[in-house]
Amino acid sequence: MPASKIDDIFNELDTEPVSAPELVAFVGDGQTHDVTLSVSRQLGYPAEVRDGECHDAMSYLADNPAPRYLVIDIGNDELSAATSIFSLVAALPEGTRAIAVGAINDIGFYREMIEIGLTDYLLKPLTEKTMLAAFHKAERAEEANRDRENSLQVTGNNNKTVVIGARGGVGASTIAVNLAWLLSDQLNCKTALLDMDIEFGTIALALDVEPTRGLREALEKPERLDSLFISSTTAKLSDNLAVMATEENLTEDISFSPDGIAILMEALAREHSQLIIDLPRTAVKLRKSILSEVGTIILVTDYSLPSLRDCIRTQSAIKTINPSCKLLIVANKTGGPLTAMPPAEFEKALGTKIIANIPDDTKLSIKAANTGKPAVAIDAKSKMTKALAALAKEIAPEMAAKNKKTTWFKRVGRK
Repeated sequence: MPASKIDDIFNELDTEPVSAPELVAFVGDGQTHDVTLSVSRQLGYPAEVRDGECHDAMSYLADNPAPRYLVIDIGNDELSAATSIFSLVAALPEGTRAIAVGAINDIGFYREMIEIGLTDYLLKPLTEKTMLAAFHKAERAEEANRDRENSLQVTGNNNKTVVIGARGGVGASTIAVNLAWLLSDQLNCKTALLDMDIEFGTIALALDVEPTRGLREALEKPERLDSLFISSTTAKLSDNLAVMATEENLTEDISFSPDGIAILMEALAREHSQLIIDLPRTAVKLRKSILSEVGTIILVTDYSLPSLRDCIRTQSAIKTINPSCKLLIVANKTGGPLTAMPPAEFEKALGTKIIANIPDDTKLSIKAANTGKPAVAIDAKSKMTKALAALAKEIAPEMAAKNKKTTWFKRVGRK
């Protein structure tokens, strides 16, 4: 790139740049120019700071490689700014993060900018502190994306897991709750737990969180789905665990399409390393659409004759709907009164192995229900917890291996 086209690259106009700048800025005043240049120096980003606005940025991108970061001055015209930013963000490649600066001091406008796809919107007069914070936020987002991409590789880039019961009462929802908690807390996966029983779901009740209307809105208006919408409509149990659940009125009809379900699942999966979906077996309208989109399906049963019949039927349906998925059949409440068939006979009739046996622990289950906490969070040493922890590692083996390696390093005194 000729030096004559560059207003300032670390004030070294006499030196021909050897590579494209990581940061390109189009600004409208000297103070913003100086702050941007100073911050780029502090962060070590090769920078190119020009006079201009959105249409200048569009022209630049047409003739030059897209930078890692793009800073745009949008001035104080709210209407034209929103239109211009929308067009600009739509033209940006996935690897470029855009930060806008302007004089429009309105929280609604800020939210609109974030919804459009900006990493941040900074109010003038710009300070080094606020701009540094914006770049640090962008760097953290990039790191989270890399971690998420790494965690998706094992299951063919599909980090969505369904938990479904062969019949009612086998404890599929309980397993979904405990798996989500183990993935988020023990394996350090950013996890979303989605309860698709929109009328009688028990996930919110089991975790003592308030149901929201976000799930219904997401299904009926999937065009609204973005990171801000998801953040505002999920209940946060921890930094790593978010829950989306609702309790809809039994007399109202909910209208949504299979596309809405797929868009919702994809949006949650993009924002999280793992998505656990509690799918009720009676949700005929949802079942095929959801099962066809996921990478792993956990089919929960008990060792009773009716469960064997329904497990065989459900297993056959799953293989027809999603033949490439990872199907894990789990026996729950084993050793209790519902163990009517010997496991070996059950497996022989089913034609496949049971991957996990979750022992019945009535006392721990009652305590979990009364306290609004997962059983695995109450007693980490129980047989039930150990069996569920092994199942969690089946879902995210790469994260289990990563945590095992980290623990070993800590033991030998390394970071």
